[in-house]
Amino acid sequence: MQSWIHVIEWRATVHPDVTALVDDRGTALTYAELKAAVESKAGGWASLGVRPGDVVAILAKNSADFLVHAFAILRAGATPAFINWRLSAAEVADVLTLTQPVAVATDAEFTALLDAAAPPHTPISDIRISDIAISGYRKSGDGLIGRVVIAGGDVPHGWLDSCVLTGPVPPRPALSANDVLALVHTSGTTGRAKAIPLRHGALLVSVAGFAIEIGDQVAGSRHLQILPLFHLGGFGQCLQALLTAGTVYVHSAFGPAAVIDAIQRDRIEFFTAGPSLIDMLVAEIRSREVPPDLGSLREIAYGTAPITASSLTAAIEAFGCRFRQIYGNTESQSMISLLASEDHEPGHPRLASAGRVSFGWEVKIVDPADPLAAALPADTPGELLIRGECLFSGYWRDPEATAAAFTDDGWYRTGDIGRLTDDGYLYILDRAKDMVISGGENIYPAEVEAVLARHPAIAEVAVIGRPDRTWGEAVHAVIRLADGAVVTGEDIIAWCRDRLAHFKCPKTVEFTGPLPRTTTGKVLKRELRHRQGALCLLDCQSPPTADCHPRGSARSQLWPTRPGSTRCSSPKGTATLSRSAIQSPVRPVRPGSALRSRTRPCARRCSRRRPPRNWTRRRTDASCSGLAPATR
Repeated sequence: MQSWIHVIEWRATVHPDVTALVDDRGTALTYAELKAAVESKAGGWASLGVRPGDVVAILAKNSADFLVHAFAILRAGATPAFINWRLSAAEVADVLTLTQPVAVATDAEFTALLDAAAPPHTPISDIRISDIAISGYRKSGDGLIGRVVIAGGDVPHGWLDSCVLTGPVPPRPALSANDVLALVHTSGTTGRAKAIPLRHGALLVSVAGFAIEIGDQVAGSRHLQILPLFHLGGFGQCLQALLTAGTVYVHSAFGPAAVIDAIQRDRIEFFTAGPSLIDMLVAEIRSREVPPDLGSLREIAYGTAPITASSLTAAIEAFGCRFRQIYGNTESQSMISLLASEDHEPGHPRLASAGRVSFGWEVKIVDPADPLAAALPADTPGELLIRGECLFSGYWRDPEATAAAFTDDGWYRTGDIGRLTDDGYLYILDRAKDMVISGGENIYPAEVEAVLARHPAIAEVAVIGRPDRTWGEAVHAVIRLADGAVVTGEDIIAWCRDRLAHFKCPKTVEFTGPLPRTTTGKVLKRELRHRQGALCLLDCQSPPTADCHPRGSARSQLWPTRPGSTRCSSPKGTATLSRSAIQSPVRPVRPGSALRSRTRPCARRCSRRRPPRNWTRRRTDASCSGLAPATR
């Protein structure tokens, strides 16, 4: 028998007095107390009417209560479905409809969100995703047989306080390695979420393998939990600590000062974070007049992206511990590759890689257009395919998405563009859907971002494609400058042209505030592309006239430039990038002709068909400048 209920029972027998969970809300439980709490709440869920095979949704911040109720739902024979509490009511409704829970558990602060997503007396099957109803769920008069507040404040009318959620301990379900441990939904970087069933056995193999790699996690080791538990990255880290009888210090939210204080106070030894969070922690350490005592730290694991050389150097100096990179995805339920601590020396030639492929995985690099073809030669970019025992079997109740995710011969298409070296190091170049195709050339944004990240004035950067009438797409850089930095878009482009092939360099640069990110630190390029689609390049601030607007588009109301607004620079000038409600469509170009932009007196940019010349007529007005010729 292999399940996480068995793990908790085992640890409660072998290490009953070791502290299992401590959270920042004041809860502390030993392994014996954790087992007792799980069984008590399992009885409560069963008494409420939850039956084996049911799904119960959990929408809550990190806490010991989150974990107790997740395991209690499992102990009752049901399946917990974790929901991101940062979602809107409409997005929560989508996830509820997809997972079809019979009950929900939440913090007090999110009861209004759930009431909006699933109003009382509304069966979950009557909530719609994209106007398509999903049926087949066991209905009750209220739609949900239970709405339970597990922590966080006063319990509103219509909700049940989990303090009274008790009952006789139900029979232990016959769980095995292939049974579903939990449902998690994807991070949402690509659109509507899909639910992924995690399996008991896959997570046991995964976290046990990672613990073996680390080597010095023992009973009583102190782990700090800052990643969200509703994602596999956070939940998996917690499972690993429980498997090794560690003590998990659970933080309800990430705060740099709170994390540094906790490391000192609780003598934390291990934690996991994304590179962006590590950068924030380094900044916090540097801001303190008295250096914090971080000598207890043994290792920091990170994922979601490689760490830059400059960030790693700063982090090693600030923390003085080991670093290890994890590459994987929720579908793999495991680490696909690891970049070991010995590969994290500043200047190491493999620092930009995702490390070597982990035990139990087969990987190959193929042509994205022909995934059934033979693997590409070493160091050739292509789509990464994976196959292994931990791999998920398909998306929850989504056969179409499942069929699209696998090749006919059983390989999972990760959607990542990578390359594999002769000595076994895996490089993740980009997401296939993020790749920019300009003039027939494949451009990987991660490569351009790596160059831009080395610029001393740049704090954050993301590279996306934007429509280009000549080349199909052009490279566009979205940049947050470091505090006090002053640099122009022309400077940024020149920096790249000294270090990259010219066709890979940004054609436009946008300076903005903090980049939008998921809870795991991934940049939401979908939002950046959406924003870019709503921007119109102007030479100056004069309003459009009635007789001139981009052909093929409606007139749009422009937002005036103001301090803090988005600005854009092109190779030979700094034009203002103002928000617009319309993105002009890219029209096909006849053979032998080309499209160029021309500035009319009204200052709107209008498309006109001209003989093939790549230049733009400029205004002579000193208050604005146009685009210079773009060479490739």
